[in-house]
Amino acid sequence: MRTGEAVDAILLAAGFSKRFGHANKLLVPFQGKPLARHTLELVSSLGLFHRIFFITAAAAVQALAEGLPVTVIHNRRPEQGQRESIRLGVSASAGAYYMFFPCDQPLLDGDTIRRLLALRRAGCIVQPAFAGVPGTPAIFSASFREELLSLGPEAHPRDIKRRHPEAVLTLPLAEASALMDIDEPDMLKALASRRGDITGEAAIPLPHQ
Repeated sequence: MRTGEAVDAILLAAGFSKRFGHANKLLVPFQGKPLARHTLELVSSLGLFHRIFFITAAAAVQALAEGLPVTVIHNRRPEQGQRESIRLGVSASAGAYYMFFPCDQPLLDGDTIRRLLALRRAGCIVQPAFAGVPGTPAIFSASFREELLSLGPEAHPRDIKRRHPEAVLTLPLAEASALMDIDEPDMLKALASRRGDITGEAAIPLPHQ
């Protein structure tokens, strides 16, 4: 049974970070705290979500949620890719909407999240974009529950967007910073060095959606 208009946050933190090298990027420090902790603290602090699910495969990453109002779900099959984390989060949710967060966007801010939530409608998908390039976090109405649960190998939520372009609502952003994700060590270094001077020209590539 759906819980009214409730939105559940699903934080995806079970990837292998292959492009980052041997280190788990979610544990790498940025501005004094592990990368994933930024997302955990932001989402937990807003008071906008019915429940918050933190999907992870590593015990060290799981420990980052300590002290926060977060339900940790252990992904025992991370080799299945992001689809397994999505399946676990959606299966646990009884919300009317699912908001999916990667945990490698340390400059994501509460205002962007609120603006995305304000656009949500039943039967729709909400995404942010900068310069026409879609990014995350994205919101899926529960009407897409079965499609999210049945993503096949190598499949991604963007495939659902492509199947239902009429359902996609896009929030254009004036600056790129909130959507910058960290895939490689050099990206983290560039972001740290330019933290005080981030404008519309992204120093770090946006995610491919």
